[in-house]
Amino acid sequence: MNITRMRHIDYFLGGAICLLLDVWERLRRSVLRRDVRRPEPRRVLVTKYLGMGSILLATPSLRALRTACPGCRIVLLTFESNAAFARRIPLIDEVIAIRTTSLLRFGLDTVRILRYIRSQCFDYVLDLEFFARFSTIMSYLSGAGCRVGYYLPQIWRGDLLDVPVHFNPYRHVSEIFAAQLAVMGIKVDDFTITPPAVDTAASGRVEEVLALAGVRKEDAIAVVNVNASDLSFERRWPREHFVSLINALACSSGARFVLVGSPDEGPYVAEVFAALSPAARARTLNLAGEQTLDEFIALLSMGSVCITNDSGPLHMAAALGTRTFSFFGPESPILYAPSGEGHTTFYAGIYCSPCLSVFNAKRAMCRGNNICMQAISPEVATCVIMGEIGKAPIRKTDEAA
Repeated sequence: MNITRMRHIDYFLGGAICLLLDVWERLRRSVLRRDVRRPEPRRVLVTKYLGMGSILLATPSLRALRTACPGCRIVLLTFESNAAFARRIPLIDEVIAIRTTSLLRFGLDTVRILRYIRSQCFDYVLDLEFFARFSTIMSYLSGAGCRVGYYLPQIWRGDLLDVPVHFNPYRHVSEIFAAQLAVMGIKVDDFTITPPAVDTAASGRVEEVLALAGVRKEDAIAVVNVNASDLSFERRWPREHFVSLINALACSSGARFVLVGSPDEGPYVAEVFAALSPAARARTLNLAGEQTLDEFIALLSMGSVCITNDSGPLHMAAALGTRTFSFFGPESPILYAPSGEGHTTFYAGIYCSPCLSVFNAKRAMCRGNNICMQAISPEVATCVIMGEIGKAPIRKTDEAA
C-alpha cells in the first residue's frame, strides 16, 4: 500500500474504529473503574510506524529509559520497511513488524501481532505517532497497564489514552518524544543520538567498491542523497540544483561523490547522475540500489560529509558522526534538524514554509511545486559547502567512525 492509501484508510476506517472504541470505553468506565497502573517499567512497548529518522530521534529517550531501568525490556512496534534498520539500534531488544505490502497482509499481521503483544503484559505502551489513529487503536488494544500518547484537540482519536501528553510543535522532535518519559518519572538530559551498529564486514565490502572505482584513502568522500521518502516527495531539493552543486564542487573541492538511494529510488538518482558534467561524472559513483542496508550504514560512517534532503539518511549520518549539509522546506528544521556542531541546514524560510504539520497529516499544500526548496540557491549552497568540506576528515577510519 502506498502512503496515500494508508492515510485514507487511517482517516476513514481508523476514525470509525476510534469512535466505536471510544463509545465502548465510556460505557466500560461508567460500570467499571480502571485504575491506571504506573509500576516500575519492566516491559515497555514503543510504537513508531513511519520514519527511520524519527526512530533514531527517539534513541535519547530509549537510552534514558535503559539507564533508569537497566532490566527493562524495550520492544518496538513498527512497519516492515523500518524493521531491518531498527534491529541495528542496540537499545531495542525486540522489533515487531507489520507488513504493508497489501491490505490483506496488513490486516492479518495486525491481528496476529495484537494477540502477541497482549500476551506479553506490557507495563507501558509509548505511542510516538503524532496523529495516526491506527497507532491509538493499537495502543488501546495492547493490554498495556498504562497507555501514553499525544493529545491534540484538533485531531480527534477518542478518549483512549490513560496519560495524554501535550504535543508542543515548537520543540525538537527528540524533546517531544522525551516528554512521554515524564510519566515514569524519567528526565532526558542527554539528547545525543545513538547510532546504528556498523558491520565490519560491510565496511570491508564498501572499501573494496570504493577502491575499484579509483577512490583513494586520502580522498574526501561526499555522500549525496537526492531522495526523500514518499511521506512527502516535496522535501526533495530540485535535481537540477543537485547537479549544479556537484558540478561546482567536483571542479574545485577535489572531493569524490557517492550517490545513494534505495532500489525504488534508483531511476531518479540515475537521472541526476546522467545530467552531471563529464568531469563531475568522472568523480562520482552511483551506488543507488546497489548496497545492502549494512553497506549503506558503513558508507555513511566513512563519509567525510553527507549532503542530503530532510530524510532518514540525514539523521543516520549525523548519528554516525558525519558532517551534514541538509535542505529543509516543507518540514521545519526547528523540529527535525540535527542538533550539535558539524551540521549545516539550508532553509529559505518563505511564507508558506513549513507546511507539513500534524494538523494536516503532513500533506504539502503545493502538490509538488515546492517553491520553498526551489528557493534555496545552489550557488549559495556551493559557497557554504566549499568552505566547510575541507575542514571535514578525509576518510574516517573504523576506529574514528
